[in-house]
Amino acid sequence: MYPDPSYPQQQPGDPAVPTGGYLPPPQFAPQHADPLISPNYGGWWNRGVAIAKAGWRPLAGLQLVGVVLALLVQAPAAIFIAFASDDLENSFTTASDTGANPDFTPFIVLMSLTVGAALLAMLLATVVTLASVYVGVSIAVGVPPRMDDALRMAVRRLFPLIGWQLLAIPIYLVALCLCVLPIFYVAAVFAVLPVVVAVERTNAIGRCFTLFHRDFGAAAGRIATILGLTIGVALIGAMIGGIVEAATGVSMSNNAGIITGSIVSTLLTSVISGAVAVLLAPLTLTAYADLRARVEPTNAMTIAQQLGVVPPPSPWLPAT
Repeated sequence: MYPDPSYPQQQPGDPAVPTGGYLPPPQFAPQHADPLISPNYGGWWNRGVAIAKAGWRPLAGLQLVGVVLALLVQAPAAIFIAFASDDLENSFTTASDTGANPDFTPFIVLMSLTVGAALLAMLLATVVTLASVYVGVSIAVGVPPRMDDALRMAVRRLFPLIGWQLLAIPIYLVALCLCVLPIFYVAAVFAVLPVVVAVERTNAIGRCFTLFHRDFGAAAGRIATILGLTIGVALIGAMIGGIVEAATGVSMSNNAGIITGSIVSTLLTSVISGAVAVLLAPLTLTAYADLRARVEPTNAMTIAQQLGVVPPPSPWLPAT
């Protein structure tokens, strides 16, 4: 960071006039460019990649914590589910052969454990997502990211975000009843919901629709890229996990193969998802900033202040 008495200055094509005492870090060229907001797709991609490159260590650290905790939650559940599925299949087969009523207790336990593990994993992923917003904004404005502050903010906004996500479920259900295409539309609209809740906190659902529709072309291009990467990586992770699980089940004895396959499959899927999230989190953040700048005058410093990221005093201001 360095002083420049002429800052802020609006450059041709900039969506908003930057304010604040600091220029972007050197990796966010050109000079005077806002580190979060860009007028075109290429600028959006470059800013997201720049944040990911500059902050891959703290972003990856957050994802690593999430992967470890998710593994501690999901691996035992995956092992139990693998065993319980076999027992449940045998129970129904025996009941069918003997004409007796099947025992639904294993099925109830299986579903309860599956839902419980999924909810815990969702809570962990939500905390990591919110904390990544704080870290990404800190890196963009040149403030060393503080993990304790990021996690505190994430915990504070965790249940509000879950509440808004629950309110969004009826919209997803309506879209599901209409057809497949509306589901993708709703998913695109709510792609920036975590950032909206972290930064603005109120009227999140209406705000997401406003941001998405003010400049539909810009929103569609950015969000389609994010959703495409997310879906593609999820499919690749599931495919690799399934292959590993099947291979270990064939190469090892029954119990050992089930346990090893479940653990390795869960670990690989979590690692792949966490790795791509290091890029997707900054891309989602910069997509939100781009879309917001098309709705109202804003800049990286405004977003940082709303998020609670406090930069150090400007180095060129006189001492008081």
